[in-house]
Amino acid sequence: MKKIELRKARDFGTLFNDSVAFLRTNFKSFFGILLFLSGPFVLLTGLLMGYLQFISEKITESNMLSGNYRGASMFLGSSVTTTLLFVLIFLLTTLVTNASIALYFTLYDKAKPEELPIQRSSISQLLAAACWRLFYNLLLFSVISVVIALAFTGLFFLLFLVPGLNIVLIFVLVIAGLIFFPPLIYVITVANFIVIRDEILITEAIGKALKYMRGHFWKTWLFIFCALVSLSMLYLLFSLPSVMQGFINGFTRGVRGVNTFATNHTLMYIIFSAVSMLGRMIIISPILTCFCVFNFYSQEESHEGTSLMNRIDTFDIK
Repeated sequence: MKKIELRKARDFGTLFNDSVAFLRTNFKSFFGILLFLSGPFVLLTGLLMGYLQFISEKITESNMLSGNYRGASMFLGSSVTTTLLFVLIFLLTTLVTNASIALYFTLYDKAKPEELPIQRSSISQLLAAACWRLFYNLLLFSVISVVIALAFTGLFFLLFLVPGLNIVLIFVLVIAGLIFFPPLIYVITVANFIVIRDEILITEAIGKALKYMRGHFWKTWLFIFCALVSLSMLYLLFSLPSVMQGFINGFTRGVRGVNTFATNHTLMYIIFSAVSMLGRMIIISPILTCFCVFNFYSQEESHEGTSLMNRIDTFDIK
């Protein structure tokens, strides 16, 4: 089987073409393994999400008809067990999916052409340890994110108190979001892969991704931005049934004598949510990770390859 080398410095066009070629060449192996290992968890998460949305919709509709608008508190109070179960399963789904993707690229990088395609058994025996590694790194990342978010919230709260700065700050936030959102998505995504590949903490993985991105910021921004725009079309396709369902409920909610979509189509409500979850976790997330991993290897090879050549030049070869 033909192997597309990961450790290769690429320009923008080659980076995109090789990423697509990898997905096309390894389509059956890559997505088949993900569907088998994480598919059941993803499907269960989607079904539970649809059920929770159905309960929330029913409570909201009932409250609007009765004039009681305590929908959120009533929902949480009456569905604590179901909500907690959903959170735990969603966490497990995320860990299994991300670990499976990272292990696939890790094994693919080490495999010889005759050892391809990657077998499911090679990943399944490493999956539990990889999920545990991602779990405690996720906890560490969450703590760091909360601290940073609180610091920025406090800073902007103080700045918004200064008269005349509101409009300027809003404009700066919008521009900063446009500039830093694609690289931020890239760093977070590829850091999960580095955690598994190099068996390091998330803080060191983020530092490595940022180090290699130095000097390639705008190339990374453009590459990830194009990938996100392309994948947003897929996201819209998988989410379209749920969006249409929301419009129907919005127009019929609270009207006496009119049956809403949620009332008569409970099963469809759940199925739409399951399809949307499968699309996001089994198709969109792996494709985005593929683009990020190829970009990371290109930057790593550019950085480490140059360092290697410099070391070779210091040798006195006779």
